[in-house]
Amino acid sequence: MRGTPRQLKRLFPVMLSVLVGAAEWPTARLGQKEVWAAATHRIAQSRFIPTQLIVPGAWDGTHRIDLPIAKGTDAEGTVWTAPQEWRNPYTGQTLTVYDRRRTTRREGSVEQKMAVRADGSAIGHVYDSRFGGLVCDQEAKFPLGVWKQGEVRTFEYVCLTARDGQVVERRRTAPITIEALDYEYNGVAHSLLFTWRFSDRDSGEVLDHRTYIFSPGRGLAAQSRR
Repeated sequence: MRGTPRQLKRLFPVMLSVLVGAAEWPTARLGQKEVWAAATHRIAQSRFIPTQLIVPGAWDGTHRIDLPIAKGTDAEGTVWTAPQEWRNPYTGQTLTVYDRRRTTRREGSVEQKMAVRADGSAIGHVYDSRFGGLVCDQEAKFPLGVWKQGEVRTFEYVCLTARDGQVVERRRTAPITIEALDYEYNGVAHSLLFTWRFSDRDSGEVLDHRTYIFSPGRGLAAQSRR
């Protein structure tokens, strides 16, 4: 399996230690631990990834992509709220999205809208206030639904922005690779580790490449830039 404890510890040297005597599973907040365990098929090496792993919430084990209420701050310092309705300024289409906001010294204030892809395989940005304000169609950022250990899926999509009064098209590609499908991270069972690489489809330039860890009850628990 990819992502052995030694390899993962090199990526996250402080956070990866397994806590002895970790707190009991918070059933009231997350649902039964057994349903989280049952999401992974050990023989097939596949797992159903619910939205409640990305947006922390109680999960009843049903294999559907729903939209739990978001309220909290993740490891990136990003505040998630909603779901709420948002209108695409280019197409007029109304989508149900999550609002994400953060303020950093490097980026200033960042506002983002996240929506589940039409095929339910991931959630990604439909709006990002950076880069002149990008509006994207079918981006994939965090995986959802059934994925396998070591699986790689490449998503292609288009983002639009305005420059000098003209609409400019940005063609993007983003592979997602599952590194550790179901493991214990920082004392939390059923965590997920994957990499996401974001490139310009025309030039091939890699614009961003990150490793993410999501844990039940925490959402984004850690990340590193490659």
